[in-house]
Amino acid sequence: MRVGLISILLMCFLMPSAHAGMIGLGAGVSGGLEFPIAQQDQKQGSVFGFKARIKLLPIIVIEPGLNFTRYGNPEFDDFTSDLEGAKVTAYCLDAVLGGSFGGVGVKPYGLFGIGYYATSLDQVGTENKNTGWSTGFGVEIGVASKVGLDFRGHVAVISTDGGGTKKSGAVTAGINFYFGK
Repeated sequence: MRVGLISILLMCFLMPSAHAGMIGLGAGVSGGLEFPIAQQDQKQGSVFGFKARIKLLPIIVIEPGLNFTRYGNPEFDDFTSDLEGAKVTAYCLDAVLGGSFGGVGVKPYGLFGIGYYATSLDQVGTENKNTGWSTGFGVEIGVASKVGLDFRGHVAVISTDGGGTKKSGAVTAGINFYFGK
């Protein structure tokens, strides 16, 4: 249902731009470190993701993405534990403001996004599905007209069932490839 709604909204936004010949398409992969913020039940972990890049305007790019996070095993001062860190699958939709789409040079940008997060603890057999948002900044270094190295940092805030939030920060590096204008 949500995927269908997002697809329809994207089509509504993209149709006017496509007729004007402004659409640019790209794809990227990234990996890096994920840092839980004020969470004693998680340790630093890794993140890996895929994204599409859709240029709507010269300084606005939409990025639907899929990210996989694996937190490290928690450590407690008072006792030993064999608990494993959580796994998070994130379906995200980010708006990237600034920078440009492809081309050579250094292009800083800011980003804001929303997401649907599936968090699982395999060891205890639980899975939670919640929504959240993220914000951050980055810089893309265009090494060729159709290839860019992407470095970014962002903070994600995921709602929890009890009314609170889980927060984490990530630092990633990746590569983007451009196919359109």
